[in-house]
Amino acid sequence: MKIIFLDIDGVLQPDTQKRFSHNLDELKQKFSAQNKEFETLDKYDLGAVYYDWDQTAIALLKQLCEKTGARFVISSDWRINKNLQKLKLLFSIHGMEEYVFDTLPNKWTDLHRSQEIQNHLQAHEEITRFVVIDDTYASEFNRDFPSNFVHTGWAFNAENYEKAVKILGGK
Repeated sequence: MKIIFLDIDGVLQPDTQKRFSHNLDELKQKFSAQNKEFETLDKYDLGAVYYDWDQTAIALLKQLCEKTGARFVISSDWRINKNLQKLKLLFSIHGMEEYVFDTLPNKWTDLHRSQEIQNHLQAHEEITRFVVIDDTYASEFNRDFPSNFVHTGWAFNAENYEKAVKILGGK
């Protein structure tokens, strides 16, 4: 099994806040009319995913999953207040729910993210290849996963994609 430990802020969501110039109540009503599960989501999260996520990053991450057969384990702080079902629902806005496989523990711990990933890898021996995609914790990830870390800047881009493909390999 191939896994992408995926951060969201700085990977899918650049530091833009376009959502605040839109009517988020209307957006939530629109999605809830199509699927009642959207009623359980926070309108600001919904707006962030719909308006703020970078379209190039979305396309490249989808392509990465399709090319390598990898799936996401959400390592982002977004996991803290959202369970796996809510995260899948948010990713469904961009047709990416099928790639969301798991999350790191969805509670605050004293562990650094790197240690949480190490614990996940130890608990899941079926993981044969993995990549950590994150915009922060660079010194920690470069130390602990020097051959498996892709550091993003503004958002996941073509250069990041090429590096991740080399780490994960094809299907």
